[in-house]
Amino acid sequence: MTDASLTLLHPFETGSLEVPGDGPILILNATETAVRGLKADEVTAVQDFRPDYLRLERAGAHVLPEPAGEGYAMALVLCGRHRALNEHWLAEANARVRPSGLVVVAGSKTDGIDSLKKRVAAQTELLGQASKHHGKVFWFSGNGTPTDALPSVEVEGGFRTVPGLFSHDRIDAGSQLLAEHIPDDLFGAVADLGAGWGYLSVAVTQKCRKVKRIDLFEASFAAARSAEANMKALAPGVESRTRWFDVTSEDAKALYDAIVMNPPFHTGRKGDPDIGIAMIEAAKQLLKPGGKLLMVANSHLPYEAALKSFSQSRELVRTGGFKVLGARK
Repeated sequence: MTDASLTLLHPFETGSLEVPGDGPILILNATETAVRGLKADEVTAVQDFRPDYLRLERAGAHVLPEPAGEGYAMALVLCGRHRALNEHWLAEANARVRPSGLVVVAGSKTDGIDSLKKRVAAQTELLGQASKHHGKVFWFSGNGTPTDALPSVEVEGGFRTVPGLFSHDRIDAGSQLLAEHIPDDLFGAVADLGAGWGYLSVAVTQKCRKVKRIDLFEASFAAARSAEANMKALAPGVESRTRWFDVTSEDAKALYDAIVMNPPFHTGRKGDPDIGIAMIEAAKQLLKPGGKLLMVANSHLPYEAALKSFSQSRELVRTGGFKVLGARK
């Protein structure tokens, strides 16, 4: 359970709000806790992050990777840490409810829900609000006004991204370090695990002329879409496939001569090296015998022990708070 999910459900549990019985409900950035706790008959859950999407799907929810449809009786928004993305979700919710349909918004105090509430209150009348579980929830009457797509952001090198993605406005220093130390003799089929918006994959195609194909695996739907567009624009001469995919739980049904990756190591605000360890194990399963793994990580993360299961492993460079590690299956 997340604080934001529990905060979102609070006004329904206290009777301040009731679930509409005359139309579908939309939940943006949905969690299983929110979907189950709402106890509504007709819910469309929207979840961009593949592991959470699969969790909702297994629970029997009707789930989509991005918003769709209109005329919802109510739309609910679980806010995250990114201001522009939260504001876009609110605009999407407002656009997709029927006139006078309620928009209910909840978030953690540490994620800026207070300032968001103030900005919304300056533009429209709030019909109610409450504080619970270290967060706030507020609601207002939507009007179905259409909204624009998230604005595209241009990053050095001609890449295009959108707000809310990891390092959406600059090249990540860790990925840049790894790109500088990718050997030019990689060949054949390559995979980029946790590809983000495609920086490393483009770097591989520019540096390694013997690479015939590269597959990009990314758990964020929006990032995967940006990566696919960047590959088409910046590496059109190399066969590529972008997959919205959780490499730690799904079977890719493919093998690779080499893998590059800059694995995430946070769940929300909490550091979690187990994510990177799981991705190292996934990389081992995806490599052909003798295949190479090249990865970058923050210097303090304990990935060397996981790499001992490879036939060879070593540290290639350590600088600026990062380390580049190499291994051979």
